[in-house]
Amino acid sequence: MAKLLVPISKVKLEAERYIFPLISNYNRLEGSPRSKDFGHSLRMEIRDPLWTVCRQWQFGEFQGEDAGTPFQASISGKHTKPQEIVLKNGERIPYKPDFPLETLVEQEPLEATIFLKAQMGRHFIKLLKSFKLNKYLPLLLGKYVLSAEVQPDDEEGRYFTKGIQGLLPDGYKIYQEIQNGSFASWVAAEPQLENSHRALFTEIAGAYTKWFGHLYQQPAKDQAAWVPEHLEYNFALESNGPGTSQRLVADQYSSGHLDWKDFDQETVRSNRNANLPTTGEQVLQTFIPTPLKFSGMPHPRLWQMEDQETDFGKIEASPTALLNLLLAEYGLTYSNDWFILPYELGINTICQIEGIVVKDVFGQHQLVAPTTKDPEMNWQEFAVFHQTERDNATVNESVFYMAPSVGKLLEGEDLEKVNFIRDEMSNMVWAIEQVVPSEAGSGRMLKRHVPDLKEFTPLETEAQIRYVLGNTVPDNWIPFLPVQKKGAAGEVTREIRLQRARMPQGTRPLSRVVSENKPTFFIEEEEIPRAGVIIRRNFQRTRWLNGKTYLWVGRRKQAGRGEGLANLMFDQILPIQRA
Repeated sequence: MAKLLVPISKVKLEAERYIFPLISNYNRLEGSPRSKDFGHSLRMEIRDPLWTVCRQWQFGEFQGEDAGTPFQASISGKHTKPQEIVLKNGERIPYKPDFPLETLVEQEPLEATIFLKAQMGRHFIKLLKSFKLNKYLPLLLGKYVLSAEVQPDDEEGRYFTKGIQGLLPDGYKIYQEIQNGSFASWVAAEPQLENSHRALFTEIAGAYTKWFGHLYQQPAKDQAAWVPEHLEYNFALESNGPGTSQRLVADQYSSGHLDWKDFDQETVRSNRNANLPTTGEQVLQTFIPTPLKFSGMPHPRLWQMEDQETDFGKIEASPTALLNLLLAEYGLTYSNDWFILPYELGINTICQIEGIVVKDVFGQHQLVAPTTKDPEMNWQEFAVFHQTERDNATVNESVFYMAPSVGKLLEGEDLEKVNFIRDEMSNMVWAIEQVVPSEAGSGRMLKRHVPDLKEFTPLETEAQIRYVLGNTVPDNWIPFLPVQKKGAAGEVTREIRLQRARMPQGTRPLSRVVSENKPTFFIEEEEIPRAGVIIRRNFQRTRWLNGKTYLWVGRRKQAGRGEGLANLMFDQILPIQRA
């Protein structure tokens, strides 16, 4: 009988195979390149047809989906137009897109500087000469004397006033009297005017008013969208409807250029427009879809020359850089799956897209509804141009507003420039008036002048030190102190806002930005960040679609340059300086 001799070590290994995990085989399929240089393989050389077909197969040229190319697309939308501008105080202004929206929102009354008075008076004299009434010029110069209160440091304003004194009448005063009817009463009762010339003066007054209204855009009385407490413009556009009104709110506008992203959608329910018909127009537009193209886009076919504007090989992306990875994937894989539909939309139009019907080359029709219509897609809605819904952010509508905003704008030099800075050492905010209006019609720089304190004379001749209660700051630094807000019932709350104050021996503010609210001026504390805020006020001019030019005074808000330090100190002991 034959015996099988098995080594002990081998028996032990066979028994441990079923106890401990053991990898005995490993298969790996990998290429064995003949050379480390891949230039030859990437040249895409064209050899025989079979080799070409093979290369197309390797690069996925034969992969496809059972889908048709879009041939025609029809877009259904509902268009409405806002009819009114609603200010913060509730006042409503009828609006038609006859001029830019920025003009109506930003315009503010002009200051009656000596330059404006002279400019208007010069034009009034020009009208007198056109009607051959030059002999009444001394009469007008005596009745409407050109005068102004010029600041001592306003050198340009003082020189301008001396240069035109007694040569021109006060045109701004003439305009005011024309508006309130005093000028017509004077023309009817003035004994030095000939009876045949009284009608000509009335005609001159009409032409003079029309000229001023065409030159400067002026708001009606108490029409202002600027909110001093927030240093921003606050207004809303509203379209009428029975029972409900569609409102677009822009309560944080201060950039100087209105666009669709400055508005948020809001639904207002009221019976004010209950008798009005439903506003809105159903519009159906049909287009041929155009493939999307962008700079550096890779070509969808294999042997096509590219412009190499985008080098996808140099995109550096870590595993957490999702945006870079998505950009590369979109450009390389899905870039040719997007199409463009040039939807035409008029200005001052609120458009709500209701759906798109796409017809492919196989004759099949597909309805593409907005993502807001699908309840299963609410958690991943995607919209590029979309007004935010304030009432309920999870139930949005695909609404887009084409704002009648200016294209190009000419801005004059600053009439005012105020820099709001935080001073943490003094626990207050300073409004530094850097540029203030000049009587010459432009802005003037304010010099940093520290008010002179009372001259000190020591009582003791042998005294070496003195006690100073406190120092001061330049007179163009206006302090704003933190105060507690009061609730609706008058109780004091923990919220803070900033109140305008005044330094001892300080002067009154010279800029309208700081002095327009009297006697108290509050600014919300959150409106002044650590970086500070700079408010600019200047003339702006643009040309609108009808060819007319518009000139108005507006404001801009921009970020400051950081915190400041006024070196305000109290309770100091200083050495006495003796001559």
